[in-house]
Amino acid sequence: MERELLRKVQLVQLEIAKEVRRVCEENGIQYFLCCGTLIGTIRHKGFIPWDDDLDIGMLRPEYEKFCRIAPKALKSEYFFQNWYSEERYALPFGKVMKRNTIYLERKKTGDLKENGIYIDIFPFDYIPDNMSERMAHTNKMMQLFRTKLMKCGYRPWMNCEKIVWKKRIGYLYYQLKALFADSRDLTKAFDELAVAPGKTGVLTRQDGISNQEFYDAAWFSEFITAPFEGELFAVPKAYHEILSAQYGDYMQLPPENERENRHQIFRVELGD
Repeated sequence: MERELLRKVQLVQLEIAKEVRRVCEENGIQYFLCCGTLIGTIRHKGFIPWDDDLDIGMLRPEYEKFCRIAPKALKSEYFFQNWYSEERYALPFGKVMKRNTIYLERKKTGDLKENGIYIDIFPFDYIPDNMSERMAHTNKMMQLFRTKLMKCGYRPWMNCEKIVWKKRIGYLYYQLKALFADSRDLTKAFDELAVAPGKTGVLTRQDGISNQEFYDAAWFSEFITAPFEGELFAVPKAYHEILSAQYGDYMQLPPENERENRHQIFRVELGD
């Protein structure tokens, strides 16, 4: 994506994030910037210059509250999307989109109600303290998630316009499972499993990746505000510990060949 267009997309994402912040503040929902957006906040005081999305996190109870409130509380030009609002949506986290825009990723299905410019809203869940129990739990969730992906027509084996055949062959098993699975049952089973461990000392971000991240739950007990694109947004007070656990030396810039089109965006329309 050209830098000029990317910057326009980022400004739409900032607009969406401000609306999410408004809904959260008016309804007592604790949110926080996370992932690459948190790096951008600390390292650049805004977007990482080449970043093509914006990430917000919430602990599970806050996320569930947001899921209940957002569809009615968001202004009419925005749309909250998750796998309860749309059966063909296969991701274990939500998105807030701007209507009348287009932002298509090559890996994902295009037959959704909305395919607009979005920001991600991630739930953070407790996960078993014991490592062997944690791995077993993660494996069960991954089985459900990959089956859900296939049920909904996603193509995780695509890398730009090329097929990664090792991954493509690996997903044949899940395509077969999906033939005999009910989409709503997969969604319900995943979310029930996500909260099954109860309160532990470890949190994980529900994004469906196989290399799951684990965090000390205490790191998400206090929040401060930090500047992002001239606005103040909530971030965990322990942002250094979180980013170090997730990325290592997060102040180090990645190689230039890893700075473009991470989400394989191939069609963008900014709307009005």
